[in-house]
Amino acid sequence: MIGGNDKISNSQIVFILITTIVGVGILSLPSALVERVGSDGWISIIIGSILVSILVAIATILTSYYPGKTVIEFGREIVSTPVSDIISFLFIVYFVVISAFTVRIFAEVVKMFLLDKTPTEVIIMTMLFTVAYIVRGGIEGIGRMAEIILPVVILPLLLLFIAIIPDLDFTNLLPVFRTSFTDIVKTIPLTFFSFMGYELILFFMAYVDKPKNSTAKNIAAIVIVTLIYLIFFTVTLARFGQNEVRDLLWPSLSLVRSVDLPGFFIENVEAVVMGLWVLNVFASLSPVYYGAVLTLTKLLRANEHKYFVLPLLPFIYILSLVPDNLASVYTMMDMFIYYYTTIILIGVPILYFIISLFKKANKKGVGSNG
Repeated sequence: MIGGNDKISNSQIVFILITTIVGVGILSLPSALVERVGSDGWISIIIGSILVSILVAIATILTSYYPGKTVIEFGREIVSTPVSDIISFLFIVYFVVISAFTVRIFAEVVKMFLLDKTPTEVIIMTMLFTVAYIVRGGIEGIGRMAEIILPVVILPLLLLFIAIIPDLDFTNLLPVFRTSFTDIVKTIPLTFFSFMGYELILFFMAYVDKPKNSTAKNIAAIVIVTLIYLIFFTVTLARFGQNEVRDLLWPSLSLVRSVDLPGFFIENVEAVVMGLWVLNVFASLSPVYYGAVLTLTKLLRANEHKYFVLPLLPFIYILSLVPDNLASVYTMMDMFIYYYTTIILIGVPILYFIISLFKKANKKGVGSNG
């Protein structure tokens, strides 16, 4: 069970979901979609979001069957303890690997645009120790951080998008509906996994104080992320065109860096944008890191999560340095996501949900017969 001093509100888990999901995935999503389906990438984003919304509903309803318990705890009630503990270990591996990929991409971006002479290792260690400090504070601190950072990041970006409107050519979005249905379907895994982070519902709903209309609110978080993805995809394509977007490594960053605000009181807009993005990555990485720590804590049936924060740090650090270069990072991440993550993000929630439904039905049947 969760102690009374570790609680978040319904709105805070929505903020956590949004900041976690957007993270670093938004950097390359436009170019990956344009390369595969051209200007019809928005269709894939919408389909992916619908599928994720279904899983979000399943995960939220599942947690409502076991109030005050994380998936690690109620998993032992759904399946046998050994099976549940194996699944818990798989979740730890998932969170650690995703944290490693995230911090490595973060380091590469920072090195390219801000600290070109700083070793990658130094950037990674600095980021990890900072996030570790946040994670030690628990879920309350993470919730408050997400609540503060999301508006701080979103509002300036909206102003930048307004400023860039005169430079947009919406004919770059044409023609539409020219991609075959088969090709659209092939990109659904790409957009689906760009919503990674929704699985935190299985862990964090146990912390929500007086959950009310949680399913609708969690789905609302996915809707907001979908709108963010659609805006970035549409505006990026309208600004650069398909050919240029295909060649850009991180078109979303290139978009906000291309904004020119003559006469604005802040001359270096690029530095401001990068600062906002760094804040967003902090808000994205912290819940994932905490997910690994929380899972390990529950798996070992410990009472205090703080003891496991630093022991996990070396594993994340070493894994983040395994890829030789940025191309290897994305190659390894794609392989991990498509094969390993499918089991964790799709298989486990659906399996637990189906078994829980059967158990509830059997209890009702026994009760009515009695």
